[in-house]
Amino acid sequence: MASFDWLLLLLFIAVCEHADCYSVPHRRKSFSRRVALSQIGAAFATVSLPANAKEDGDIALVTDATDALSSLIENWERATVDCTYADVPRELLETKNKEQLLEKASTFALFDKSTSVVSCKRTNRVVRDYIGVTGKGPLVNLEKKLLKQSLVQQVDPDNLDDYFSAVETFSQEMAKANSLSYTAGTADFDSVNNFAKGEASVNEGDSNLEQARRAIEEANKALKTASSLIAVS
Repeated sequence: MASFDWLLLLLFIAVCEHADCYSVPHRRKSFSRRVALSQIGAAFATVSLPANAKEDGDIALVTDATDALSSLIENWERATVDCTYADVPRELLETKNKEQLLEKASTFALFDKSTSVVSCKRTNRVVRDYIGVTGKGPLVNLEKKLLKQSLVQQVDPDNLDDYFSAVETFSQEMAKANSLSYTAGTADFDSVNNFAKGEASVNEGDSNLEQARRAIEEANKALKTASSLIAVS
């Protein structure tokens, strides 16, 4: 069972301790995601919340998360290109220039920009920080927070199906972004091989990091949909 399904099952059990929602026909022995979602929604409608449950902090957290993902997408090049590398010019490495190379090295001139070439690599570090998998930022464990009773209670019962669908899409796309961005660090050509500053990186159209970017875009769309369904008190 997928992690999102386990989360739904645990939430279903927790809510049903306080409400009568065990009305699933006995013939359905397997866990059904749609049944669980509908039962949870119905149960939330019957559970009384404490007066301070509807906290602005919950909505602010979702807003911060969408802002973070939007910022990452808008500044993708800056976030994923690291140009802190300096390479020795190829001509200096030729055999005929051996003496010149030794002379440059002896005077530490290889670290002078005039005798070195700035190069870049793609990096997944900032991306993984932004999507919350390194324990930083508003995206950390956001899937669970989106299913908090204080948030779900603020969704119109008629929109619960759409809300849970958006949360599920968000969860799936973020899991995809996590996997792809992790793989990018060791598998993408331009993450392990330098390219000249100002030049387009190799295979960026089908790289793992580019696929992660597309997954993050879809996740952000789903998160904005879920956010729009939460009524501001």
